[in-house]
Amino acid sequence: MEEKTGYIYLGSSPATDRENYAIMVPYPDEGKAPFETSRMVDSARNANGEVVGRMVGRSVHKQSLAWSVMPAEKWWEMNRWFDDGHFTFYCHYFNHNFGRWETRLFYLGDVKTNPFVVSTETGEPRFYKDASFNVIDCGVV
Repeated sequence: MEEKTGYIYLGSSPATDRENYAIMVPYPDEGKAPFETSRMVDSARNANGEVVGRMVGRSVHKQSLAWSVMPAEKWWEMNRWFDDGHFTFYCHYFNHNFGRWETRLFYLGDVKTNPFVVSTETGEPRFYKDASFNVIDCGVV
């Protein structure tokens, strides 16, 4: 049965949202989607040894996603899209810090998986086990 909603939505336009997207990424397994925020700081210590600094740019987000088992066709669909010239892409995601949906420019981070239920006739898997990747905010202001 096809999922009607996704966890995040990817596209090639700033107008990417839950209705206008190229790839709908399925919900990850419970507890397998840490949402991280980084803040770059320009800092140093003054003559008194106190930290003096300021945030540079804006906060950036990283969304890790993992699935215990992923159908091969869905895994291939997502990875083909990334490999077909979408090193950077627009990601429509729920910002867990502020409780709202946002669309920002992201890039693909680490991708890993293990073939599962591999056909001895074709050598192709029907599923992937422990499939994961992360998407990282480019920080464009």
